[in-house]
Amino acid sequence: MSLKRHALLALIPAALVAQAPDPQGFSQRLRAEAPAVEKLLAEFRPLDGSLKAEGLLPQVAPWDESNPQTQMGSYAAYREYLYAHFLAAKAADASGDWEKALEHYRKARALARINAEKVGSKFPVIAGYYRDLAERSRRSLTENADYIKSLRAKPNPDAGDLQQLELVQKEEASIEGNVRRAELFTGYVESAGKEAAYYARYAEQEELQVNSLAKSLEEYAFKNDKVKFVEGIISSKGFLEAQYPEKAARVRFLYRLRHLDPTNRQVVKAINAETGTQLPLPPESKPSPRKRRK
Repeated sequence: MSLKRHALLALIPAALVAQAPDPQGFSQRLRAEAPAVEKLLAEFRPLDGSLKAEGLLPQVAPWDESNPQTQMGSYAAYREYLYAHFLAAKAADASGDWEKALEHYRKARALARINAEKVGSKFPVIAGYYRDLAERSRRSLTENADYIKSLRAKPNPDAGDLQQLELVQKEEASIEGNVRRAELFTGYVESAGKEAAYYARYAEQEELQVNSLAKSLEEYAFKNDKVKFVEGIISSKGFLEAQYPEKAARVRFLYRLRHLDPTNRQVVKAINAETGTQLPLPPESKPSPRKRRK
């Protein structure tokens, strides 16, 4: 008597590690260079960090629903796509270009939403497939319980018996493996949903601060005059220290002031003093020539 077996479907465990095609080597570049961007930001060199992060931005491929392997590949690729935009957003924010940061945060949010929607519709099917495999194995072992018991009770099993016992062991081991795979794909669905919410919050926060500063400029005594606005802040002794007691937050706002008015030398001097960097000073503005009296 042979142990009842069921044929494996086309879906294979390799789907767990399948990757989307990466002809430009984006994935490798991101993993190799993202730490350097983070290091530049930690060293208060956001302009260099932003330039490097922009160079890592990928060409986003469509989410491929063709089969379980391509679905898994797209899920993994989209997580890297959105992280690249998230990194570029962080760098742009730190360098003072909050509007560009908002664009990247919105892109990361959009990619995370696509991933969550696709994964939410596709991966439960894959998880169900693995659960079905585990259940079929359990049923097969139950149906053949007496036969398996007799095999194991034989004091001198022959080659055919040993082959059947090996099949039993593989069937038993497959149950645990398929349950684990089902749990993995269920976990991917949960993770994708959480990531979509996580990146959405960053986009919302960036939009709030962009709008808040725009409102301050609108209500400023010299309405929407960025030059006077920056000059008023940087010339107010103790203002920045009081508003931003933490160095990182203070430097970040100084870079924002620099972005609003790149010609303000005091802002650049303050950044250099705070960080030890050597940003080039803008040229000194020349006084307007006096008109000669006739």
